[in-house]
Amino acid sequence: MKTMENLLEIVKLAVKEAEKAGAKEAEAYASWNKSVNVEISQGQIAKSSITVDQGIGIRAIIDKRIGFAYTNSFNEKIVKETALKAVESAKANKPDEDWKELPSPKPLPTVGEVFDNRIVEMNVEDVVKIALRMLDAATSYDKRVIPFMGSSSTIHVKEAIANSQGIEGFDEGTAIVSHLATIARDPPHVSPWCAEFDANRILKIDPEWVGKEAARLAIESLKGEKVEKGEYPVIFMQDALFSLWMYTLIPAVRSDYIQRDRSALKGKIDQQVASELLTILDDGTYKGGLKTSKFDGEGVPRQKTPIIEKGILKGYLYNNYTAKKENKESTGNADRSESYGVVRSSYALTPTVAPSNFFVKPGTISSDEMISEIKEGFLVKDVQGAHSSNPESGELSVVATPCWKIENGEIAYAAKGVMIAGNMYNMIKNVTAVANNIRKYDYLITPWIRIDNVKIVTK
Repeated sequence: MKTMENLLEIVKLAVKEAEKAGAKEAEAYASWNKSVNVEISQGQIAKSSITVDQGIGIRAIIDKRIGFAYTNSFNEKIVKETALKAVESAKANKPDEDWKELPSPKPLPTVGEVFDNRIVEMNVEDVVKIALRMLDAATSYDKRVIPFMGSSSTIHVKEAIANSQGIEGFDEGTAIVSHLATIARDPPHVSPWCAEFDANRILKIDPEWVGKEAARLAIESLKGEKVEKGEYPVIFMQDALFSLWMYTLIPAVRSDYIQRDRSALKGKIDQQVASELLTILDDGTYKGGLKTSKFDGEGVPRQKTPIIEKGILKGYLYNNYTAKKENKESTGNADRSESYGVVRSSYALTPTVAPSNFFVKPGTISSDEMISEIKEGFLVKDVQGAHSSNPESGELSVVATPCWKIENGEIAYAAKGVMIAGNMYNMIKNVTAVANNIRKYDYLITPWIRIDNVKIVTK
């Protein structure tokens, strides 16, 4: 079940069978995922594996009653039985009065740099070599560095969708990822854990950079010093922005959060919600984006959706269901993944709302220039505890680690015991600089961002 024709035929068969069994509307989504994964533990290759996950999920709708069933088999008989189960599930469910209809077909975009046959052809030995290059770069950087966890992997994904409105789509993608986490020991000092990664949709990866950078971060985080509490300018690197926004800003622009009154940004379209330096769009067609695809989890074309334009809120993210509740069009943000993650989707899940590539427009200054402009402040690589942030209020309290003190325009030393407290919706109003060092970090594509008057609390 590896060809475009077979995957498309199986979803079309499922839709036909569901309709034959009594569904007024039907949708079938099939996916095939293969990953080659090499895991690192305590400075050495721990294990390798090849996994294949495949299956089909079927939704059936009868008089606003929605049923769902799935199977990990592409056997024709089992697919037909699964379609019947979806119909029986619909019959047993209560009507959803907000249901309108499945989406209709629209032309799909052309997307670039999302598939590379060289990745498809890589075997375990190839991936092991990449992992070893990464490990060697880390351990040769400094003998005090300990690479304690990491992985290298390749991903090959195929997906197909069909529905009773006439949607038929097939897409194929690849990705390659290397990740390494390190600590550094120089008794009695131990650094916080420091991680770095590289990921791409084509065979363009730098495992040596990952290893060296993870090692450098650990060494430069050793011998952290305590700092004074107060309000400071803070430069947030991509990792920190990803962690913070995953639990605040991004849920706040999801239409399902808006419709459940769980967003502080509800009703603020065309209002100033952020600094005029901040422009954000969701771009499912971004060249080489880790979440780029032709269509979303419902077969709706991926597109560019303005979210914030020079600080003005311009839009929210919709899937078909949430859009039709408001008589709007889907923005192509139906998602079937367990987490937003790289490339993968799951046939076993029904569509939710999620970003594709959350893109922050870069500024014109370099990262070095951004640091040089700060007399006293902080550079934050990542944060811990962001999951406890409140998406409704924007309130957050996180530990900044690793983190460095900036003094007189230079990175002075590693800082320890630094906590950041505040409100994200207030913080984005205090953005005073956006760098030009744009980088893909999972579904977030952003440069460094400087925010002034950030409250620093010390332990």
